[in-house]
Amino acid sequence: MKKQTILCTGGCGFIGTNITLEAVKRGYRVIVMDSLIRRGTEENLKLLQKTDNVEILRGDVRNMHDFERSPLPDAIINLAANPGIPWSVLWPVYDFEVNARGAINVLEYSRIMSKQVGHKIPVIQASTNKVYPDSINDIPLEEKETRYSYKNEGSGVDFQNGISEDFPIDASDKYHHSPYGASKLAADQYCLEYNRQFGVPVVVNRMSCIYGYHQKGVADQGWIDHFVRQVAFGNGKLDIFGDGKQVRDMLWGGDVAKLYLDELENIDKVNGKVFNVGGDNDNTLSLIESIVIIENLSGKKAILTHKDWRPADQKVYISDTRKLKEILGWQPTITPAQGVGRMIRRYKKEGL
Repeated sequence: MKKQTILCTGGCGFIGTNITLEAVKRGYRVIVMDSLIRRGTEENLKLLQKTDNVEILRGDVRNMHDFERSPLPDAIINLAANPGIPWSVLWPVYDFEVNARGAINVLEYSRIMSKQVGHKIPVIQASTNKVYPDSINDIPLEEKETRYSYKNEGSGVDFQNGISEDFPIDASDKYHHSPYGASKLAADQYCLEYNRQFGVPVVVNRMSCIYGYHQKGVADQGWIDHFVRQVAFGNGKLDIFGDGKQVRDMLWGGDVAKLYLDELENIDKVNGKVFNVGGDNDNTLSLIESIVIIENLSGKKAILTHKDWRPADQKVYISDTRKLKEILGWQPTITPAQGVGRMIRRYKKEGL
């Protein structure tokens, strides 16, 4: 029986590597397409080059001609992106070209090539919680010793399950997105339009904080991995933007990989849908709390330098994942403490 082929753009990145390994485990052939311009992807490349049923295609989603060098896929997972706000502020045109134009190229490739393979080619789009503007910061909060939390009681709002997919995405003269949030939101909307206008099967995953194996975290992006590397194996120095009480829901990379494959294998159930993807209320950490866990597990101490808040930073973001659970029965399996412990043990054993 012919193995189905998945084209995974940005496949040498952290999430791409996890998804590729999960896909191979499930019996798929994976074409990993990556420009390899992000630091650390070359290390994941070496791993994937040694993995059976994986083919590497060096290419850039900004260039439609690069797609022409790929074997025809049965499905596409689009992870290629500028992954964070700071780069988008420094290089907004690059951010737009990769995140928005790149997504259109993926969708157009799916639309055109579907005729050649004789069936629709689904596209699973990796998005972000940054598509929601900083109006999220108007949600009433309570400040506690180590974290902020949603103030549901007596506030007239109810976010006890986190932020749902119905939260407004539009900005105004009062609220705004970062360039990164704007480019990813444009990609979201094009996915939904290609689904409605051209029948391209799509799923959009608006992801919160993802962490785990094969991540090459830096201060600007992949902060849990960066914290682990600096505190457990580095000089302990960390820059904290704001007071460190910002809260995110944490989701293990292996759990994300399983979700993306589950979506492909159940495309009829999830076609045309948008999901908020994260660890939900059961798997949240503030920056301060994550540092304490790393210190306790490693026996090392962090040296913190506090800096100004970043523009449009969300003080609390927790994904409401009830829609995913209801439709697919998917849910996180690894807690943040378990995940951080796994990372420290692996890095200690195998090196960074």
